[in-house]
Amino acid sequence: MDEQTQIRQALGAFPQARIGVLGDLMADRFIYGKASRISPEAPVPVVHITHRTTQPGGAANVGNNVLSMGGTLSLFGVLGDDEAGGEIRGLLEERGARMDGVVSVGGRPSTVKTRVVAQNQQVVRYDEETTADIDQPTRDCLLASVRHALPQLDILLLSDYAKGVLTEELAASLMAAAHEAGVPVVVDPKPGNITRYQGADLVKPNLSEAMALFGHDAAGNLRDMESVCRHVQEMAGCRQVIVTAGQEGMHVLDGEGSYRHLPGMPREVFDVAGAGDSTLAAIAMALAGGADLFVAARIGNLAGSIAVGHLGVTAVRLEEMMKELEEFLG
Repeated sequence: MDEQTQIRQALGAFPQARIGVLGDLMADRFIYGKASRISPEAPVPVVHITHRTTQPGGAANVGNNVLSMGGTLSLFGVLGDDEAGGEIRGLLEERGARMDGVVSVGGRPSTVKTRVVAQNQQVVRYDEETTADIDQPTRDCLLASVRHALPQLDILLLSDYAKGVLTEELAASLMAAAHEAGVPVVVDPKPGNITRYQGADLVKPNLSEAMALFGHDAAGNLRDMESVCRHVQEMAGCRQVIVTAGQEGMHVLDGEGSYRHLPGMPREVFDVAGAGDSTLAAIAMALAGGADLFVAARIGNLAGSIAVGHLGVTAVRLEEMMKELEEFLG
C-alpha cells in the first residue's frame, strides 16, 4: 500500500480515536483592534479594541484539536476556580470533552496568555500564571483519574509546558500506569523535564528544544539532525522521536532506528501560536488508528501547516485536513 493511501486510511480512522490528554491547561485570549497612532505617554501604539476571543490553550488546545479532528477526548489537568477556568471548562464541555479528570484548585490561578493584535500584527503578550508544582492531593487526584480512564484510551498524550502540573513524581507514576495498562504514551516535553518520561513511545520536541538538548554548538546546524534525534532518544529514554521544524518539516526517528527528514508543506504563515498543539494532536490521532510513525508525522505536518494559515490559536478540523490533502496531492 502506498503512503498516500495509508494517509487517507489513517484520516478515515480519526473518529474512532480515543485520546487522553494531560498537561498544563491554559486560556488563550486575543484582543483585536486597530492602531492608528502612537501614544503621547510612551512610544507604543494606541489600540482601539474591536473584539475579543478566548480559546483553550496549552494542553487544552491539544485536546480541542482532538475534538475538532473527530476524536474522543478525555482531558486531565488543573484549572483555577476563576473566570478563565470556567470559560475553558465550559468551552470544552460544550464540544464534548470528558472533563472528569480536570481538577479545580482554589487559590491557584488559571494560566492565561493574552495577546493584543492590531492590523494582524501581535503588539504585546502578557501572561498570568503560577508555575509552582501542584500539591500532593491534586497529583493523587489526577493519577487516580488517569488510571480509571486508561482502559478506555488508545493513547495517553502528555503536554508539558512547565507550569507545574507534570511534576517528576506524577510523570513517573503516569508512565508506570500507562505501561501497566498497555497504553502508548506520546510526550511533548520541555527540555529541562525530558528525563521524566523514560519509556515513552514517542517524544516530540520542536527544533529549538531539540537543539537545546543537543548543545549550543549545534544551534542552526540542520546537517546532522539524525544525531540530534538520536541524542534526544537517548536522553529521553524513549522509543521514537519526532523533531518538528516548522516550514522545514520534521525529523523522524522510528523504533527500528530508521531516520527520515520529511519536508514541510508550503503555506503562507499568519500565526504560529498553537500550531505545535495541532501537530501533536494529529500525530497522536494517527498513531491511535494504527498508522506507522512516518505516516503519522506526515499527517502532523499537514495539521500544522493548516494551523499556521489561521490567525490566532485554532483547532484544525478533519474536513480541512481531508481537503488540504487532496489539493496537495493534486
